[in-house]
Amino acid sequence: MSMHSSTPHPRREVVAEACEWFVEFRSGDELPGTRDRFDKWLRQSPENIQAYLEVATAWSDLPTQDPRGRLDIDALVARARSSRNGEVLLPFPSKSVSATRSDTPRRVPQTLAACVLVLAIFAGALTWLLTGVTYATGIGEQRTIRLSDSSLVDLNACSRIKIHFSRNVRTVELLQGQALFHVAKDAQRPFIVQSDGMTVRAVGTEFDVYRKPSGTVVTVLEGQVAVTGGARTRDENPNLLPATTVISAGEQLTVTPVVRTRKPHRADVTAATAWTQRLFVFEETPLTDVAEEFNRYSPRQLIIEDPELARRTISGTYSSSDPSSLIGFLGAQPELEIIETEQEIRVRGR
Repeated sequence: MSMHSSTPHPRREVVAEACEWFVEFRSGDELPGTRDRFDKWLRQSPENIQAYLEVATAWSDLPTQDPRGRLDIDALVARARSSRNGEVLLPFPSKSVSATRSDTPRRVPQTLAACVLVLAIFAGALTWLLTGVTYATGIGEQRTIRLSDSSLVDLNACSRIKIHFSRNVRTVELLQGQALFHVAKDAQRPFIVQSDGMTVRAVGTEFDVYRKPSGTVVTVLEGQVAVTGGARTRDENPNLLPATTVISAGEQLTVTPVVRTRKPHRADVTAATAWTQRLFVFEETPLTDVAEEFNRYSPRQLIIEDPELARRTISGTYSSSDPSSLIGFLGAQPELEIIETEQEIRVRGR
């Protein structure tokens, strides 16, 4: 067989498909019907079963320097070169093929070199799919990220997301901060955002998710999303979020860690997404929340010393690119005292 052939080898295509199925079950994002399709794929050919077992075994037996189990290419190649007689002992790790399992492990002839070649080609994709890829912004930094499905994510300052796409679902975990999602339509792969135990499910829409210490705020600009918060005792408290709540364009919902919240309400979408225009928009906002927003954009942290003062509210629009505009406003209030150092800005009552 020529190593320079430009036509994909059927064996490699089968192993590539096996890699995709392996990633799918490792991802934890399995959707209804996935196992039925997997069983159908397995029944198409004994070679499919063999390829899946080879990929699973190559992964599980692979020595790695990473405790998270990410793929070590050098170790994989070393394993291939040291494989005795081109054979490897293969268990049956998937319950989907348990009907063919015998009580005694058996040796399955294996062209491990082909498996290694395909795994090496897909190594970056496998690692990316299994562990996800993380995007983050620092103080005062914003960025726009185009995902592989053409969806866009606008990431606010001091924010962090983790992306994990599989063949059946598109998942983004909001680990910190705020993001605006412009979701490309794909009826076969829902778009799911996870934040602090809450999930937002959409197919093609535009919405903002803000993860705060006090809870997660979801604002829908276009279309609809389904928010699941995990409440199970709504009969005991009518303010508990139902298992799934649909939010439409122009509405907002706040989900707290204990899932106690009001129903979706009309929102000022412009104010909720003003951050994309580098603006702070406060409407009767407590100073403690004002400080939280300010600290995304200033290396000098704003500290409200007095707990009573922290509950005081302010309104107005200020530039996040020029944090001094907000500090100037606070300093102009006769009842407030501003103490500035190189590291922080303290606000106290006079």
